[in-house]
Amino acid sequence: MKKPNNQFIVCKGINSAISILSSGRYDVNHVDILKGGRAFKDDSIKPFLRSFNFNILEKEHFYKKHPGDRSQGIVITFQGSIISNDIPEFNNEGDVCLLALDQIEDPQNFGQIIRTAECAGINGIIFPKHHSAPITQTVLQVSQGAFVNIPLYEVTNLNHEILRLKKSGFWTVGLENSINAKPWYEIELIGKTVIIVGSEGRGLREKVFKSCDFIATIPMQGKTNSLNVSAAVSAIAFERLRQVKKG
Repeated sequence: MKKPNNQFIVCKGINSAISILSSGRYDVNHVDILKGGRAFKDDSIKPFLRSFNFNILEKEHFYKKHPGDRSQGIVITFQGSIISNDIPEFNNEGDVCLLALDQIEDPQNFGQIIRTAECAGINGIIFPKHHSAPITQTVLQVSQGAFVNIPLYEVTNLNHEILRLKKSGFWTVGLENSINAKPWYEIELIGKTVIIVGSEGRGLREKVFKSCDFIATIPMQGKTNSLNVSAAVSAIAFERLRQVKKG
């Protein structure tokens, strides 16, 4: 599936299932549960049994229908809109932080970024329609259900959207290794902010780099010269959360 938007999507795992079933945002086709499996025994799943069409399957039937061992004994098929194309104006908002992904192409990283951003209280993720990992089953799986609770904005021209947000009062902070960059914890991340991270290996594109008001870096203390992009997002997103909580 290239873009699970308004079509049936399959998700595996207890966290994903609970997020989908409790959201009220999606039309659930069916839910398969492995008899005697983790989900079958999990008390957090039981409240949903009365409201949705669950199929309790024997082991042989379950794994024939859903090969692999990462389902945690539950597979949900649903339909609904996951991607939005319209970024709100946020005119009356105080502390708003959006995360912009400049050509993140690895679906594992994309899924982990969604999970991390949602956990850190980021208000939405912006990513380009082209030269980016699409929202696939793998991305949703890795996000562990976080995609339900954070808006995902797909745009045609990422830099155009960044410039538009700047005109509406957002400060832009690029995360990049640069001699002119400041440590990530020295930059004020409260208020209306867009944090921008670049692709694996290449970093921010030049035109996106030039659109940044500030450049932040996370200096390495070991012999490895950079963090995985999802780990870098975690560091700056939770630093922003710390600043907001501190006030």
